[in-house]
Amino acid sequence: MARDQRPSYRVLFAALTISVLSISSAATLIRLADAPALVIASFRMLIASAILWAAAPWTKAYRTSGFKWKSIIGAGVFLALHFGFWITSLESTSVASSLVLVTMNPIFVALGSTLLLKDPPSRPLIVGTFVSIVGCFILVVGEGFSLAGSFRGNALALGGACAMSCYMMIGRHAAPHSHFFGYITWLYTLSGLVLVSAALVTGQSFGDVSANSILFMLLIAIIPQVIGHSLINWSLKHLHASYLAAAILVEPLAGTLIAYLVIRESFSRFSLIGGILILSGVAWAFRRRPMTGG
Repeated sequence: MARDQRPSYRVLFAALTISVLSISSAATLIRLADAPALVIASFRMLIASAILWAAAPWTKAYRTSGFKWKSIIGAGVFLALHFGFWITSLESTSVASSLVLVTMNPIFVALGSTLLLKDPPSRPLIVGTFVSIVGCFILVVGEGFSLAGSFRGNALALGGACAMSCYMMIGRHAAPHSHFFGYITWLYTLSGLVLVSAALVTGQSFGDVSANSILFMLLIAIIPQVIGHSLINWSLKHLHASYLAAAILVEPLAGTLIAYLVIRESFSRFSLIGGILILSGVAWAFRRRPMTGG
């Protein structure tokens, strides 16, 4: 099967910028959707899947040639775990703390790529990721992070980071061999089915969701998921997973800004300092063009 033509660096950078800004809106939209966490996660993936299946006659999403089904199923399960853990974490910790902890995946991706995939990240990426992580911690402190006060939410957010790391490493293996729209359509569908099952098992009701909540969940499905995560999956065909993980470190800054503007969650000067370090670290990580050979 012929591989997709490799995009230019500018196109790839633009795609990453749009994807990060899109996913950064998720936390605020989730807060505005008044529904149980796993119900929100389920609607997010099922609506996204429905949109992609509706577009299948044009996108050829039914193409499964070259699919590595075990990897796609594994990626779908870990994507469901990521959303399940993270969205639940927002019930008991701040947007800033949750976003920072859930985007700590560069640590896990770098370790996993080195130990499991024998694919160590570059030195600029290691340095840039470290600087960004320092910025993340400063941002958390600036937002009044208290581990003892919100242990459950913070632990769930960190679990979401671990799940996202596994998802990205598996996706980096599976995505280049798959038709893009077919890959994300099946991925989102499998993830949605896992989340629906989890919601039913834990007794979270789908029956008492208001029309207002459905509207916000529709926005969650379109903006962070269909646009944001789909562009991330497209980028996985051309980037080392660690570069994606580093780029996503911008999400705590952008997400905190959106939360401040829309729902008036606190924002401090320490958050600005942390944000500058996050952006500086990402810029350093990307000072070499992050193309892969695959």
